[in-house]
Amino acid sequence: MTNPDQPDRVEYRIERAYEVTATPEQVWNAIATADGIAAWMVPTKLDPQIGGEVAFDLGDFTSIGVITDYTPNRRFAYEEPWPQMGDHDFSSVTALATEFLIESASGGSCVLRVVSSSYGRGADWEQEYFDQMAEGWFEMLDNVAAHLRKEREQ
Repeated sequence: MTNPDQPDRVEYRIERAYEVTATPEQVWNAIATADGIAAWMVPTKLDPQIGGEVAFDLGDFTSIGVITDYTPNRRFAYEEPWPQMGDHDFSSVTALATEFLIESASGGSCVLRVVSSSYGRGADWEQEYFDQMAEGWFEMLDNVAAHLRKEREQ
């Protein structure tokens, strides 16, 4: 898909939705607090406000982003640069935008929707890189649903 505002740009996008038996507050604590994120993903530092910093310790490097929305129990969003690996021209891609949306559902459950997207020029390396990143991201996102199930069982 191309960006209507910049037709020479190609969208890279992943989306995942999970129905979890948890309250919006429980989901929020898991996805929008440093301790919550660290429990299912990686050690994280978080300044919980729009414009605040979020830093994910990925072992070999730390990915540092900026929080773009912090609406408790509803929406947590941030932007972070693509990891600078290889000798590619990363100026051709926009920051990776990620948002977590929490929607109440019936029966004491919620739908957690996660979307990550970026725009690039459509180079083969961009698609390959994004696909690899998405594969790891899906694994981590599956962890958040498992974490919420585990929390419920305790």
